[in-house]
Amino acid sequence: MRSVAAVFATLLGVVAQSELGCQPPAACLGSWLQGEPIEFGSGSTPACSVWAFYSQLPHLLSADSSYLSQLQARYVARDVRVVAVVQDREQAGIDGWGNCSIVLDEGAHTEMAWVVTSDESRANVLVRAKDGTVLFFGHPGAGLVDAIERALDDRFDLETAERAAAIRAQMPAMFDDALGSETVAMLAPLVAAYPRDGLLSGLLYLTLATKSNDDQAAEECLLEATARLVDDAQPLAVFADLVLRGDAKRESVVCTLRGPIAKAAASAKWDPAVQLAYLRVLIMAGDGPEAGRQAMRCRKVVMQTAVGCLDYATLLARDESPQIHADLAGLALAQAAKLGADARLLAAAKYTVALLCGGDKQAAQGVIDEYLKDQGMRVGINNDSWHLMTELATMGRYDHFAAGLVERLLEERGAMEHFEFDTAALAMFLVGRIEDAFELQSVALEIGGGGVPDYEERLARYRGHLLATPR
Repeated sequence: MRSVAAVFATLLGVVAQSELGCQPPAACLGSWLQGEPIEFGSGSTPACSVWAFYSQLPHLLSADSSYLSQLQARYVARDVRVVAVVQDREQAGIDGWGNCSIVLDEGAHTEMAWVVTSDESRANVLVRAKDGTVLFFGHPGAGLVDAIERALDDRFDLETAERAAAIRAQMPAMFDDALGSETVAMLAPLVAAYPRDGLLSGLLYLTLATKSNDDQAAEECLLEATARLVDDAQPLAVFADLVLRGDAKRESVVCTLRGPIAKAAASAKWDPAVQLAYLRVLIMAGDGPEAGRQAMRCRKVVMQTAVGCLDYATLLARDESPQIHADLAGLALAQAAKLGADARLLAAAKYTVALLCGGDKQAAQGVIDEYLKDQGMRVGINNDSWHLMTELATMGRYDHFAAGLVERLLEERGAMEHFEFDTAALAMFLVGRIEDAFELQSVALEIGGGGVPDYEERLARYRGHLLATPR
């Protein structure tokens, strides 16, 4: 566990955000299929322009269309131009962009010069001021609206923008590395600066709810963030996804988010992130019939990528009657394999579906047996379990697989180290075995983790849930 200062120094050190506050290279754009050309330095340059690139992430062209079209309509009177940059005029999803501009970037030369993106980072949107200065680069659900507002009000602050960009880029993989109180101190001013950033608000909520164990502050954060994001489908989906995966046991989370996410899903039918967020909240609410209808409505939209397939399959497995989704979940797993899913995550999803949808413990254990053939050391099992449960990309998705792995550790309980008991406790907690979690975490403190702040934080969390559980 490192101090927030050390974590933040690492974040700033590894994130290259030289684009912010600077001018990107000259564009090499082709024909404008919709809208007038934008030429920086001319009298007709818009007050603010939003450039969304889709050569490297073509499946997102239709996903983003409804939300970015809504932003264009919202800000057109304030001289904002939203531009979709595509590789060819026949690219799937090119329809539905309303009054947005569309321009060709044949060979993706401008995209390669202006942005570097991937499925993992999903950073494909850039905001430029009237003079061409880059004010934002990232995910449309994580700070885009705030960047537009800051550009229009001439409130761009390079230092704050760089801090926020660093946190957005690296904090999801390093979330477990800082203490609750220190992380709150780091995130709170950034949320104030970027109030409609779904990622930053989600990180703040999770810190309050799962690290600081501050129920009142977490509840206030939930209500305030939901109210701020209610009219912005993508930021709301990012926030809801994090909150529902990281703190699914809190009833108020589901109650607060269900209505707003339903509204967002109705307005963003081609956005897989929004549709999966709605499916997640329905399953967490225990509304099997509506979850089943949503599963059928969104299946084609969400199964365009391996990550979407895996999320879909494991979500169906979390339904109160998962067996009815066995065939659909199986199709999603097969499609994920065809799309080149990460072998580790595919195994985790197969285990989850076999155990929950199929009720087949033997088949599930067979998945783990095959998986562990390449695991020669106990520490490898421990680390895999821990990272699956705590890294934000996988948090809340593969908890049952993590629990299955630590069950293998617990077979040799006498050989376990304190950090392995800590991992086992978290796995038990996440799959609903609260008493086991409290007992294992107590052992972790007794044999080596005593006085370690994050161990104490987790014990307090388990104790709180144990006391709240009816007997």
